[in-house]
Amino acid sequence: MIDNLLFSSGYDHVLLQQYLVPHLKETKRNPQLRKKGNRVIVITTNAGIQFRDVTKLLAPSMNLRKFGKLFNLEVEKAHFPFSVLKSVNDLAAAGLPHDRASWISDLSSGGSPPSDQEIDQIISEAQALFAASECQTLGSYLSTYLLRDIQVTLQATQKLRIALKELIGLDFMECEKFTISSLSYTAGLKFMERAGRTGQFFPNNTQLYGLLRNGMRGFVTILYTFFYIV
Repeated sequence: MIDNLLFSSGYDHVLLQQYLVPHLKETKRNPQLRKKGNRVIVITTNAGIQFRDVTKLLAPSMNLRKFGKLFNLEVEKAHFPFSVLKSVNDLAAAGLPHDRASWISDLSSGGSPPSDQEIDQIISEAQALFAASECQTLGSYLSTYLLRDIQVTLQATQKLRIALKELIGLDFMECEKFTISSLSYTAGLKFMERAGRTGQFFPNNTQLYGLLRNGMRGFVTILYTFFYIV
């Protein structure tokens, strides 16, 4: 089932909207875009494929690098000197830049300037991947970098599915709940169903109430269920 769900960020959705959606229209896949304001949050096709953002199931501070490390994956997110990309012609450059300034980028450092030692480590890892992947240009390395992103996303997402299934008995793919709020609400209903409280929608169990109340979005779920019943 994971093949039918591709995850991406808001930045990736911009590219999908510009390049993938026209192709889907040309091939009669009837793409449908769901937006929140001017931001695309879901792209669906008539074949049942959905493009969503996996970060909606993660903490706000979680990025792809942390996501992979969370599950101790053997493959790690690579580094890329985005600051050197000024035009498409830059992709033809031979090799990777060696100066530290080229590697200080919001996309590669998570928004906080890394130390000289951290930058040297980044450059060393990037050069090793460049050589191991037999890259010749910055463009070929970009392809390797993006492929690594896909591998980390796929493997970490599968691990997340297994972990959630073991913890709360739900698979977000199977129940089609792709946000923290929707998954926590469904988990609460399942809990009350197993407890035999059919028709009792408000979480009057103290443990469940405490879990939702202290959760990042759990209190919103409580208010929603309360006003829905009222």
